[in-house]
Amino acid sequence: MDWSSAVLAGVVATVVMTALMNLGKVMGMSMDMPRMLGLIFAEPGSGAVGAIGLVIHLMMGIVLAIVYVLLFLTFGIAPGWQWGAAFGAIHGVVAGLALGMMPMLHPRMGNGQELPAPGVFGKNLGEMTPMAVILLHVVFGAVVGVVYARLVA
Repeated sequence: MDWSSAVLAGVVATVVMTALMNLGKVMGMSMDMPRMLGLIFAEPGSGAVGAIGLVIHLMMGIVLAIVYVLLFLTFGIAPGWQWGAAFGAIHGVVAGLALGMMPMLHPRMGNGQELPAPGVFGKNLGEMTPMAVILLHVVFGAVVGVVYARLVA
């Protein structure tokens, strides 16, 4: 396993995913994962919310990219966009289900809190959000697959 390539693939895929998530705001989706993560550790209104959240989001992307690469290696699969997208679809389903549990884990989420409860697949954050949760993870996986394949080629 080429660790530096896996880390770089995770950073690139997370940046792409975050950029697309921000573009989703134009379509009425209010998903802001770095802010959501930052508010776990920093007070609302603190300038640290975005920075902390972005660092956590990038770290999660790196760890998940390493998991994807380990899956490629474990199953003897050549890394590429197709298998990366397939892993991303599975990852998206798991993440979508986990969103429904976020208010139980997040100190500033739920009724009367800083963040609304997203609901399963983010259904409370806009009608396009459930599809976007899956699609964003498919894109993440595809980018991990492509970037890792190019770097180790």
